Amino acid sequence: MKKKIVISTILIMMLIFFSSTVMADQLRLQNGENYRGELLNDSLRIRTDYAEINIQSNYLNNIIREDGSFVLRAVENNRFRGELLSELRFETQNGVITISSDELHSLEFRSSSRFDNNKQASITTKNRDFFFANLMSDSISIQTALGSPLNVNFNNIISIEYLEDEELYLINRENAEDIKAEFAQEKLIVWPAAGEIFELELKHLQRLVIN
Repeated sequence: MKKKIVISTILIMMLIFFSSTVMADQLRLQNGENYRGELLNDSLRIRTDYAEINIQSNYLNNIIREDGSFVLRAVENNRFRGELLSELRFETQNGVITISSDELHSLEFRSSSRFDNNKQASITTKNRDFFFANLMSDSISIQTALGSPLNVNFNNIISIEYLEDEELYLINRENAEDIKAEFAQEKLIVWPAAGEIFELELKHLQRLVIN
């Protein structure tokens, strides 16, 4: 009887150990060291080509160093590439360690939250970042052929796409003719599903689709 109790206790302890190991965030450093534990940062700041953005950590699947920059991959194929500005605070079994971006190779998260809000538009940038966001204005301003600005309401827009050969944006509208034009504004305020509000530099916009 005692032997069965001892075996059962050992099995339970092994199950707890392996469960905690599997469910831990996995951190890998440039020097080859690996850690299991939990990222303590609620958000991480990244400088992309088009803005500096605070990304909520709970939406991230992984962070990977690629070609001298970092790619932050979030749920539903959202991704942000750029310079990681935040230091990472990572809790291990032996205590909390602080990791700079220079030391980081990759970080795999044990679990990720789903997006509940801020999916009005799907945005793709010229560096191939992709994210969902709410648009914090009702319209966008474009230059007309006469040189005067015209506000086009987002409720009447299906999509906006950059035409590289013509260096113009094609605005596909609901129940109206398409428009080819330049923007009359430099930035658009957006609220991404994965993070905090920021100003998107429109010269970096590749495609915007109203969902």
